[in-house]
Amino acid sequence: MRRSVSKFTNFLRVRVTTLMLLFACGFLPQMAFGQSDYPISLLADTINLNQSTGVLTATGNVQVFFGDTVLSASSIIYDSHLGQITAEGPIVITDASGTVVLADFADLSTDLQTGLVRGARLLLAGQMQLAATEYKRTTGRFDTLNNVVASACQICAERPVPIWQIRAKQVIRDEQNKQIHFRSATIEIFGQPALYLPYMRIPDASVRRATGFLNPVILSSEYFGDGVKLPYYLVLGDHADMTFTPTLNFDGATVVDAEYRHRFDNGMFDAFGALEIRDKFNDFGRGFLKVDGIFEVLDNVTLSFEATAISDNGFLRQYNYNNTDRLINELSFSRYRDREYFSLVAAHMFSLRDSEKNDTVPLVLPEFNYRRYRSDAVLGGEFGHEISLVGLSRKLGEDVLRVGVGMDYRVGLNLPLGLRASGFVNINANIYRVWNSVDFPETTLISAHPSVGADIRWPLAKTTPNARHIFEPLVQLLFTANPAFNDPVPNEDSQQAEFDETNLFDLNRFPGRDVIETGYRANIGATYTVYDNNGWSLGLAGGLIVRSKPLDLFSEDTLLGGSTSDILGAISFESAPDFNIIGRFLFDDKINFKRSDTQFSTSFGKWDVNGTVIYLAEDILALASVERSEGTIDAQYRIAPNWALDLNWKRDLLENLDVSAGFGATYGNECMEIGLSLSRRFTSSNNVAPSTDINLTLQLAGFGGTSTTEWPAARCAY
Repeated sequence: MRRSVSKFTNFLRVRVTTLMLLFACGFLPQMAFGQSDYPISLLADTINLNQSTGVLTATGNVQVFFGDTVLSASSIIYDSHLGQITAEGPIVITDASGTVVLADFADLSTDLQTGLVRGARLLLAGQMQLAATEYKRTTGRFDTLNNVVASACQICAERPVPIWQIRAKQVIRDEQNKQIHFRSATIEIFGQPALYLPYMRIPDASVRRATGFLNPVILSSEYFGDGVKLPYYLVLGDHADMTFTPTLNFDGATVVDAEYRHRFDNGMFDAFGALEIRDKFNDFGRGFLKVDGIFEVLDNVTLSFEATAISDNGFLRQYNYNNTDRLINELSFSRYRDREYFSLVAAHMFSLRDSEKNDTVPLVLPEFNYRRYRSDAVLGGEFGHEISLVGLSRKLGEDVLRVGVGMDYRVGLNLPLGLRASGFVNINANIYRVWNSVDFPETTLISAHPSVGADIRWPLAKTTPNARHIFEPLVQLLFTANPAFNDPVPNEDSQQAEFDETNLFDLNRFPGRDVIETGYRANIGATYTVYDNNGWSLGLAGGLIVRSKPLDLFSEDTLLGGSTSDILGAISFESAPDFNIIGRFLFDDKINFKRSDTQFSTSFGKWDVNGTVIYLAEDILALASVERSEGTIDAQYRIAPNWALDLNWKRDLLENLDVSAGFGATYGNECMEIGLSLSRRFTSSNNVAPSTDINLTLQLAGFGGTSTTEWPAARCAY
């Protein structure tokens, strides 16, 4: 019986709704609705029209649609003579911007853009809530609310007082400019007045860029002193903005920094700098300025530049702007195509190291590189050629000019049983000119190195019910000649050799052209990977270099010295998405480690942990003058849904000394995020003494697009 009644009710509602739509289409255009650019639609359980008075009454699940605005109410009265809609609650009005108005009673114009609402509550972009005794809408743009309470925090019977709220006599929202103006505003924390402002303006929650103050940072530093960072964001147009941040305190340093950003159709430009107004010694004028940018110009040529000017070696690290020990000023032009590349660079390096003199650091002007590939249609191989030019100039020391050319050819071959082979030839030649040198004459110097080689690999794969296994051994045989006519040449770009799984099968382990590996040698390696059906994978790689005789380039005790190099190994394990570890190792034939680099990341329960452990044995070839080992760890522990602890730690594992450490606690919910962090640097460098910093940050949701959605809403106790 109940099911039959329900069917009849639904049938009746559909019929009534259909009749109402037909009625609206027939009669409403004759009324004031016809004056609008948007058609109006009306749905209700019951609609009555008094033709003598021109008053339409709709009751029961009423919905009015006008453009992107929707009005829902229990009943409405439309007076065609006055052009006015009177609605009784509960009333819900939504518009295209996502604004939701809840009210008890409303007098509105027929386009729903002007009117008076009592007992109103506004929800802006799903975050900021404004409750008012009276709400007035004018010209479809301004919302005026009287006696307002505003907050982004959830409120319930068990927690009637939000964490923060703003009480104001009047609030005016400019929907066109996306701004909210508060008059006679009091900011309350847990219901207690904390700050009174006669006037306050904030962007609404839908705005991502608006001029005004950003979230402050309260800090305590041995260099900044006790103070507050108060960033001010300035919009300079659709494609440019600036952040101006003074650090204000009562004693110690006062620093001002500024960042300018500009985006163009063909590139971008950034500038960032800081100026110390007063330090703890009452000095003025220390600081830095950095500019960088990248643009696409002249037939897809990329122009990039980076430059930094600094007052002294310790400023960047002292005020935690940067921990680098060398600054690079560079201007470059480059172009990448499918089979062609060129770059033109001018660069100058400035060292911040106490032990390095900048008069001996060269100015690179210019550095030019060009390389192109072409396919061989006869044998199916690939031919490449390159040209390079570099000039180095010093205030103190030798000046060098080098012109280089290179050609290479490689062809592949598929053999039976899945074997794959390739052969190649290569020649590199360089011409040098040196000035102001005590080691080289001021004459033309020549260096040329032809190479020939072949490699063969055998990729093997096997699939089992539980996993897929891939194994691939590879052997590469090489010979590089060192002709008798070669002159001794300066070594500017090959001071350090690298050896890992990425360059095991390279012709040369040195990064540049000034030093080349020569003689007969075999590069031998293999990889093995297993992909398990349960979601984990394991990868192993290893290799070494075998030479016909030791090279004078490499001392016996270095990682590439002797007839056999150190043994290279790498291991990786991944169990997505919770665990990942990668380890790279170098060890000699006695299994003594020369290098190791282990990185891991894991998530389990409430923990997220990332860490690295690095070990470097003393090796002059790797520019490691002393043995070093260092470990770092970054961890976060979510002690509760709304609480997180952060830890970072760096330690010298050989000296058993801490390098740096930090600890922080963060609380967040649907309407705010507050964080307190403590960091300590234990070592000194570049005239920067050990220091401790304390930072307190606060971010409120609902202000200019800021959001703490990664935090769950604070729950009420039921």
